[in-house]
Amino acid sequence: MKKTPLVLIVGVIVLVLIGAYTGYSFWERSAANNDLKVVQKELADYQNQVLQFENQKVTQAINAKQTINELKDDIVLWSRVIKKVRSTVPKLKGDTIVDILSYSASSGSTINMNAKTIPGSDDPYLRVADLIEGFDDEDVFKNAFVPSISAGLDDEGEEILTFMFSADYVDEDVAEIVKKEKEEVNESEEAEAVVR
Repeated sequence: MKKTPLVLIVGVIVLVLIGAYTGYSFWERSAANNDLKVVQKELADYQNQVLQFENQKVTQAINAKQTINELKDDIVLWSRVIKKVRSTVPKLKGDTIVDILSYSASSGSTINMNAKTIPGSDDPYLRVADLIEGFDDEDVFKNAFVPSISAGLDDEGEEILTFMFSADYVDEDVAEIVKKEKEEVNESEEAEAVVR
């Protein structure tokens, strides 16, 4: 039997070792590529979640800003409205024709008042009509309305009317527009009257 030369055995062993090392390298590279793909997918998922979270925060901030702006637009300074009510109530001989007993309002622009006529008034029903007319003539109020009137007598036997009164408050900027429109209508009616 012939002996296999030592160089051949060493060559085969080296060849097997190189093949094993090459296979291991390919396997390790494949595993590293798979791990890299998993990490890249997780990174993309996290970036997507961060983007969604940021979009959600931006959307919430925009909605909050819109809500604040809407609330600013809807704010009614009721102290100014009450002052306007008090100055709008018609006067007769320096005194108001009715006493406003209470005010109530809600988040809208409607103000409700509980009122009574002044004792000794010559025609209390006419005073209620004068109150409605006074509010109708004022640009910052519209839809003046008295839903009910209760008649009674005071301690001296004079007729007094108590009633609920409501009117819608119009923002003064809107009131200016309405006033200008009324003036334009009046001017056009006067122009038509002159032409006739």
